[in-house]
Amino acid sequence: MLSIFSANQIWTKISRSNLVAIGYVGAYTIENIPTEVLNLATQPLISVDENGHPAPSLASHWTVSEDGKTYVVFLKDNLLWHDLSPVDAKDISIAITNVQIRALNSKAIEFKLPNPIISFPLALNKPVFKAKSFYGTGQFRIVDINLKADIVKKISLVPKDKNLPRIDIKFYQTEDQALNALKIGEIKRAEITNAQLFEKWPNLDVKKIVDQSKVITIFYNTSDPLLSSKDLRQALSYSINKTDFDGIEAASPISSASWAYNNGVKRYEYNTGKTKSLLSKEKIASSKLTLSTSPDLETLAGKIKKDWEAIGIETIIKIEKGVPADFQAFLAVNQLNPDPDQYALWHSTQTKTNLTHYKNVKIDKLLEDARSTTDEQKRKELYADFQRFLVEDAPATFLYYPYKYKITYKNIENLIAKLPQ
Repeated sequence: MLSIFSANQIWTKISRSNLVAIGYVGAYTIENIPTEVLNLATQPLISVDENGHPAPSLASHWTVSEDGKTYVVFLKDNLLWHDLSPVDAKDISIAITNVQIRALNSKAIEFKLPNPIISFPLALNKPVFKAKSFYGTGQFRIVDINLKADIVKKISLVPKDKNLPRIDIKFYQTEDQALNALKIGEIKRAEITNAQLFEKWPNLDVKKIVDQSKVITIFYNTSDPLLSSKDLRQALSYSINKTDFDGIEAASPISSASWAYNNGVKRYEYNTGKTKSLLSKEKIASSKLTLSTSPDLETLAGKIKKDWEAIGIETIIKIEKGVPADFQAFLAVNQLNPDPDQYALWHSTQTKTNLTHYKNVKIDKLLEDARSTTDEQKRKELYADFQRFLVEDAPATFLYYPYKYKITYKNIENLIAKLPQ
C-alpha cells in the first residue's frame, strides 16, 4: 500500500457514509492510471473543448513560433498545489517523445518539436502533478494508492470542499468482476459494455451512451500475400452484417463527432452480391484467414467468422493478450484522439504504429499537409480527402462506435452530481 496522506487543515475529514465507490475495468500501473481518474485530482496544462479544440486549463495562453516548431506555454497566476506551495513551471514534469522541454522561468515552459504539428497543444491534455508527488491542483487529493504486484487495486481521494464526497476508485481486471461488485454494492458506479443484466433493477440508473472516442476496427495486414489485395479487403468489408452490433455503424477512422468528419465516404453496407463479384474478380474461390483479437471481442469475432465463412473464407480466431507482432486481420478497439491527426496510424514511415503496414504516397502527403497547416478549413478539406481515399483503399474495416453504459445506484446520484464532469 502506498500511503501519501499528510494532515492539512484544508482537507476535510469525511465520514464513510459520504463515500462514493467507483469501479474501473483494467489492469493499471502507477504510470498508466486512467486520465479520467487523475482529472479528479488535478488539471492539464491545456484541455479540450466540446468541439475538439485546445482550451486553457492551468495554462493561461500559449504562443507558437513562425516555423511552427516551438511552443511556449504560460501558466495562470496564483496556482497552488495541494500542499499550498505555488505551482512553478520547474516542478512540472511532462514526457513527450521527440520533444525538447524546458522551464524558461517559474511561469513559462518551452516545447521544441522536430517538425511543425498544428495539433500539438492537444498533446498537453495530460494530468499535471508536482514532481515526485501526487500533489495536484484539483478539488480532490489522492491520499492512498493500494498496489498488488505493481498493479493498482484502489485509489482513495478526499475533497477540499466539505460538500463533496470522499471517493474510492476500485479496479477490476475483468468486466465480470466489476459486474459482481455492482451486484453486491461493493461499488456504486461503473461504466460497462453490456448492461442487459441491470436494465430492470429498480435501484439502479442505466444510461446508454455512444462512445465516440472509440471505433471497433478490423485492421488488415496489407503486406500479407492474401490481404495485399484491395478487392479482397473490400469483399471482406461488404460481407459483414452490421445490423446487430452494440453500437452505431462507423464508416471512417475519424469520429463522426469530429469537426473533420467526412460523411460522404464509401459505405460498405452488407452486400453479398458485391462480395462475390469482388472475389471472382480476384479469382479467390476459397481461402483461409486468421482473425486475431482480444478476449473482450471474442464474441464479435465469432460473428465475423460466420459472415466470412459464408463467402468461402475459412476463418480461424486467435485470442491475443495485446497487439500481436504479426497478424493477418486484427479486430481491436481503436482509441481516437480529439484531433483528427492520424499520422502515426497510417503514414508509411511510422513502422512502430502503422499496424497495417499501409503504404500510400497520396495518404502520406495528405497527412503531412493536414498536420502542418494552420488553416482549419484547409485541414478539414485535407482530412476529407484522407478519409475518402483511405476508406476506398480499405486497409481496415471500420465497424461501429460502441455503446457504453453508465450504471449508478440511485441513492448516490446526488453525490455523483457534485463531481467534476
